[in-house]
Amino acid sequence: MNQFDKFDILSVSERAFKKIKEGQYVVNGSSGTLYYENGEIVSYKKTNDYLINNFTSFLSYASQLGPKEYRDGYLSWIFEDELNSLKQNKNISICATSGGTEALFMAFKSLNKTHTVLFSSIRWPNYDTISKESDIKFEIFNFFNKDFKFDFVSLENRINEIDSKILLVINDPCHNPTGFNLEMEDYNKLFALINKYNDKVTLLLDLAYLDYSSSRKMIIKKIVDSSLKTPLYLAVSASKSFGFYGLRMGALITIFNKNEEDIYTEKYKTFIRGTISSTNHLANGGLGLFFKDEEAVKKVKRDIFNQTERILRIGNGVKEILKEKNIQYYPYSSGFYITFIKEDAPSYLEYLESKNIYFTLIDNTTIRIAICSLKESDLTYLKENL
Repeated sequence: MNQFDKFDILSVSERAFKKIKEGQYVVNGSSGTLYYENGEIVSYKKTNDYLINNFTSFLSYASQLGPKEYRDGYLSWIFEDELNSLKQNKNISICATSGGTEALFMAFKSLNKTHTVLFSSIRWPNYDTISKESDIKFEIFNFFNKDFKFDFVSLENRINEIDSKILLVINDPCHNPTGFNLEMEDYNKLFALINKYNDKVTLLLDLAYLDYSSSRKMIIKKIVDSSLKTPLYLAVSASKSFGFYGLRMGALITIFNKNEEDIYTEKYKTFIRGTISSTNHLANGGLGLFFKDEEAVKKVKRDIFNQTERILRIGNGVKEILKEKNIQYYPYSSGFYITFIKEDAPSYLEYLESKNIYFTLIDNTTIRIAICSLKESDLTYLKENL
C-alpha cells in the first residue's frame, strides 16, 4: 500500500474507528462529517421529523427537476430576503440533485464539449474524479500567492493561456481543505475579472459549506447584485447542511440574464431522465414540507448557527496550537477543515497515529485536519501531543 492509499480518508477513518471500538481515546480528525461533542452525527430534529414522519408519502416518482416545494423552498432557504430581488433581475433554473457532487457533475457534463474546467491548485481531490467521469478537460491555477492571499495573478495568467471557453470553479466559503474564505474585495475583483473576458469565463461557485460560513450573507448579497455577462452556476448540498450525508440531496442552480433564453431546465431534465430517471422523492419531498414551515426553518437556522460557532471555536483553538508549535498552516476563516504544512508529512502522520491522532494526507508536505469531527475536549490532547 502506498502512502496516499494508507492515509486517504477511508483508510484513516477505518483505523480510527477500530481504536474507538476498542475503548481507546482517539482524536479523529479524518472524517468530513460534522459530529456533536458526544460523537453522534449532527442533524436537526425539525428536519429529521419531516423526513421520517412523511416517509411513505413520497414513494412515487418525483419529477426530473425535483418537487416544486423542494425547489422553491431551497431557493428561499439559500437566498432568504434577497430572493425577490434576485427574481426581479435574473432568471433562475434549479434542478434537485443527489448532493453537491451530482450538481458539479451535471454542470461539467453539460459544458464538456465547449469548456475547460479551471481549478485551484489546492482543492477537493474529487474534483479531478468528477472531471474525468464527466469527460471534461481541467487545468490548474495557483491558489495562494506568497502572502497567502488568493492568487489573482496566477488565475488571470491561466485564463489567458487557455484557448477554449472556461468554467471556473471556486469552492467558497469554507474552502475544502483549508477553511479559507474570500472577502468582499475578492468577490469584486473576481466578478470584474470574469467580465473582462466577456463570454470566455463562466463561474461555478461550489457552495457546499455555505450554511456553516461566517460570510454567508455577504456571498448571497454579492451573487444577487452581480452583473456577470455569463451565467452563474451554484452547486449546493442539502446533505451537508442538514447532516444527511448518506441521503443525497442538493441542487444545481443556474442564474442568467433576463433577456437570455432558458436552455438549462430542459437540459437538466434530460440529464436526470437519462441517468437516475427521477430525483430522490423520499428525501426532497420531506424537505420540501420542512421548507414550508417557517418556525421550523427558523429553529434549524439557529441550530446551524450554533454549530457554526462551535466549529469556529475548535478551528481557532487548533490555529492557536499550531502557532504555539510553530507549524505553518494555510489561512483559516471558518468551516470544516484546516490544513497545515509539514516536511515529510507521511512520517509525521505515522507519529500522530502512534498517539491515537488521526488526520489525512493531501500531499507529501500537507496534512488536513477535519475540525468538524473533533470535540472541543480534544484540544487539550492535541496541545500535548502535536
